[in-house]
Amino acid sequence: MDDEKYFDNIHGIEEIISELDAGKLTPEEAKKLFGTAKGLIEECEAILNSYSRTIEEMSFAPAGT
Repeated sequence: MDDEKYFDNIHGIEEIISELDAGKLTPEEAKKLFGTAKGLIEECEAILNSYSRTIEEMSFAPAGT
């Protein structure tokens, strides 16, 4: 289910931000985590875009369908 995936990704992003904010990572580790976070954000964006398309489709559907 996309809802669960979305919120799992948000949780993962929050954890990565905490690790980056702690300042205890090597530059290589930080770069790797940044890439992971970027991928999670892209997945969240895709999920939100799919919901947006669904809402648009519902808006254009004739009444009573």
